[in-house]
Amino acid sequence: MMNRKNVMKRAWEIAKAASAKYGYSARSFFVMSLKMAWAEAKAPKKPVSERIEELEELGFKRWQKGNMDRLYINANMIGLTLIYYKTGNVKEAYWNGDRISNCCGNRYKYAKTFIDVKTGIVYSDYPELKEAAEKLAKIA
Repeated sequence: MMNRKNVMKRAWEIAKAASAKYGYSARSFFVMSLKMAWAEAKAPKKPVSERIEELEELGFKRWQKGNMDRLYINANMIGLTLIYYKTGNVKEAYWNGDRISNCCGNRYKYAKTFIDVKTGIVYSDYPELKEAAEKLAKIA
């Protein structure tokens, strides 16, 4: 559920994206972007169980065992970039284009990030990965 604060943030994101694309100020796009943000907030959301194929196309991998049903995503699909030495060690690590420590990059690479299909909740070892997975799946 989006509250007013989140709707306003989303409206500014839309306005800034339009500004970058068309070259005018973000303020000039704000009224239309606010209408778009409210439309997104009010739109009925499909449960994750009905969107499995769509999420698999985005890069999620389905895993089922017993009564567990999950969609996993790798950190490199949601913003992690690692550059390696010939030995296989991490040379450079980037999260969404920003330099991070090699150790942190390695941790993100092996972190578990998944959506529980039954509940639609995103779980992750790190909040940055959880937020990025929610944005990709448009769950938040």
